[in-house]
Amino acid sequence: MRARRSLALALITVATALTAGCTDQETRETATGPGTTAPSWDGKAPQEDALRRATRALNAVEPDGAARVDEGVEDLARGLDKTFSPKGGRPHTFDIACQAPADRTLTLILARGDAETEWEVTCGDREADQFNIPAGGRFAARVPAAGRDTQGFVLWRLSTIAPADVEGCEDDIEGCEE
Repeated sequence: MRARRSLALALITVATALTAGCTDQETRETATGPGTTAPSWDGKAPQEDALRRATRALNAVEPDGAARVDEGVEDLARGLDKTFSPKGGRPHTFDIACQAPADRTLTLILARGDAETEWEVTCGDREADQFNIPAGGRFAARVPAAGRDTQGFVLWRLSTIAPADVEGCEDDIEGCEE
């Protein structure tokens, strides 16, 4: 229950921040050059709808026996840079969904020790991208900042799962031979 309240508060914070961002025509033209405008959401309702879509995308990939460990939301302008210290001997999934007012892909970087892997995540997908993280030490998840005039956000969730619930590659940081 506490995690859901935290996510709800984070979603409200992001919606407020996105609404308070540069939205007038003159400011966007100055930032992107004369005669061009950055794609944007007009008003609060489209942002709230996008947050609901991203939450549904995360829920669509969550295994039945998953236990949420951490979750959050970041705006694309600032990106994501978070280090996790998973506890226990169970594998985890790192799930990520993004939404933006225009077509966009972003790069997710997963790293542990000397291993680092880049993944492409498409914003607006109906199902979040899910990455398997084996039990072990700390790992980092990063999405480079897209710049201050970029609207959109990333929702992410870290959950523990039973070893039997791991599908596909068991370690999306190290990678698997196919």
